[in-house]
Amino acid sequence: MNKRVCECGCGGAIGGCQSKEPQNYMFFQNLRTIQTAVEELLSMDPAQIDAMLSDGHAWAVDHITTSADDVEEVYHFISSNMDHGDAYNSQEPQFVPVGFENHLKQVMAERIEHRDGKWVVKPKKGNHVLGTHPTKKAALKQLAAIEISKHKK
Repeated sequence: MNKRVCECGCGGAIGGCQSKEPQNYMFFQNLRTIQTAVEELLSMDPAQIDAMLSDGHAWAVDHITTSADDVEEVYHFISSNMDHGDAYNSQEPQFVPVGFENHLKQVMAERIEHRDGKWVVKPKKGNHVLGTHPTKKAALKQLAAIEISKHKK
């Protein structure tokens, strides 16, 4: 009888893996691949890319849209099922891809301002206040809630 061996190559049988790598190590490797590709794409000349896409390569736009939807769906599934515990609330720096904050500023219709010791959530256009918070973290939570509500179907 043949035993099924782990994909990681540790020599252990499936279910008895001896590797320190996660069982779904390819999930994390694929995330790193996506991250690298996105960082490199964002570092390229947007005008050159736009011209290329407009010159009969709109399929690339469709692929990015589909990929973004898929990644966002996985993100929401995992983040809503995580037990964040104390680590989530710690002051440790959180992973943010290079250039991601600038990208968010371009696509989000809302912004955060620091005014009179408070953090104010406002639309990019106009001065209507959507919320006032004592901490930036609380204001970011409101921005996240606004974005999530935009994408609920």
